[in-house]
Amino acid sequence: MNEKTVCFDGGTQPYETLAGEAFHDADAADRFGHLFHLIDDAVVEIELVDVEPIVRAVNPAFEELFGYDREAIIGEPLNEFIVPDGVESRSVDFDRRTAEGKPNSALVKRQTTTGIREFLYRGVPYEGPEGRRFGFAIYSDITEQRVYERHSQVIHRILRHNLRNDLAVIMAMGSHLQSTTTDPAVQDAAETITQHAERISATGEEMQTLETVLTERQSASPLNVAALCRDAVESVADHHSDDICLDVPLQQQAMAVPELTDAIRALVDNAVIHGEPPVTVHLSETDRHVAIDILDEGDGIPEHETGPVFDDRDITPLDHGSGIGLWLARWTAAVCGGDLQYDRTAAGRTRLRLTLRPVLA
Repeated sequence: MNEKTVCFDGGTQPYETLAGEAFHDADAADRFGHLFHLIDDAVVEIELVDVEPIVRAVNPAFEELFGYDREAIIGEPLNEFIVPDGVESRSVDFDRRTAEGKPNSALVKRQTTTGIREFLYRGVPYEGPEGRRFGFAIYSDITEQRVYERHSQVIHRILRHNLRNDLAVIMAMGSHLQSTTTDPAVQDAAETITQHAERISATGEEMQTLETVLTERQSASPLNVAALCRDAVESVADHHSDDICLDVPLQQQAMAVPELTDAIRALVDNAVIHGEPPVTVHLSETDRHVAIDILDEGDGIPEHETGPVFDDRDITPLDHGSGIGLWLARWTAAVCGGDLQYDRTAAGRTRLRLTLRPVLA
């Protein structure tokens, strides 16, 4: 085998590509060494000796993330340094797969000098000279991300549970006041209380849908988005039947997820409440995409609503949106492989456009 040598750690060793082929030129080896040194992920090169991973090289990111100096760890069994108690058997399974030339990928906990952290682990095996087995173990630190996800889930579940129960009491008491009092001022106050409680309840439902969209990582599939539009409009039209015009064909396939119905409903509901009637839902197709337009005759969406959603502006107390309907639509569109756009038409109408990928024949 025509091998090249590359110096990563002050020593010269043979290196091969991940496909098991030798580097064809020194420039390719130099580029790989550059990547090895500069990548933010922790990378360890190991040699499997009797299925035990022995450290042959580590990059600077490994030293920083795990806290071990390369002089202390090179030539030593990797698992003795980074595998926490209680998960040794799973780590040995990874090592066996690497020794068999099979890749690995998993979420794992690993020991560092500052404590246990969580990583996305990827193991890439390759065969060295004389049949020796090597591999790269790549660790991406996701500790903060995982903590945030857990905190977010707990907070959302507690808030949804408490909100649902408390709002049910508030709405029931508001309805009771409206039906039992003859005082116009009290009736007006009870109606206002009920309306705001219903609005908060609707926001809670949108939050639940948003959590599903963001956490379940669904894949888009061919769906009849014309039917999704009709379902969304019908649910809003129960209260605003005279204010909505539906302009969609019977059938229109696009790549979507079922939650797209909730995203369309949120946009239509916002247009009815905050825009000017009539609100039109129009569905069209081009060679490049399927477009769902929600149009109204209003003056447009305020900049403090559109800035954080469409311009990635920081959300501040003075620059924020009042609801999550736009966020729900934007992120649902992204999950579908599409986009959400906002503009004003030549005729002066407010337009929100959901673009989706067409179904390819």
